Amino acid sequence: MASEPFKRINWGLIPYPQALERMRRLHAARAQGKGRDMLICCEHPHVLTLGRHAEPGHILLNDEELAAKGLSVFNVERGGQVTYHGPGQAVVYLVVALMRRGLGVRRLVEGITQAVCDAAADFGVKACGDPERPGAWVAGRKLAAIGLAVRNGVTMHGLAMNVSTNLNYFGYIKACGLDAATTSLDRESGGHAPTMSQAHDALCAHLDRELTQPSPA
Repeated sequence: MASEPFKRINWGLIPYPQALERMRRLHAARAQGKGRDMLICCEHPHVLTLGRHAEPGHILLNDEELAAKGLSVFNVERGGQVTYHGPGQAVVYLVVALMRRGLGVRRLVEGITQAVCDAAADFGVKACGDPERPGAWVAGRKLAAIGLAVRNGVTMHGLAMNVSTNLNYFGYIKACGLDAATTSLDRESGGHAPTMSQAHDALCAHLDRELTQPSPA
């Protein structure tokens, strides 16, 4: 059975708690069979989010230091551990009814990973997935994080790809519980990063291609 293209929503630069509240409302509606599967494009001010497997030691700053850096911290329902969101990072949240789209969680994650790698390739950066570590990687450096939650058969959360992100902020955490270095399209391309709009366009185009089943011939 064919699946219809995603509905794309653009929130621009939005505070994380506001985005989280909106996403949860859209998720609840989709779980009731309302609306369409969605790709939500946005960017956040500086924030740390803690997934279900996060540990206190993964944040390397105390409360006073976090406040001085302008970093808020939120516990969320996605998988994974701690990650950073901030300006210059292309975030895409996926609200997807898996069964309606004919997807399982593993296939969804594989599709998201491939879409990120293909989007990076559009801008001259060669990234790939790693079977041992979620996300997209460039020669061992993490370009994008992937973290999802599935409730009532519908996904929440999604991916975050570093476009022109200030990578110093990743030094304040043990990102996703790992000691691996992070990178960005800007760093890997020698300062020729795409705009946020271009990055989101590429990500959505490849997500649509990877996760939408074509009509039978």
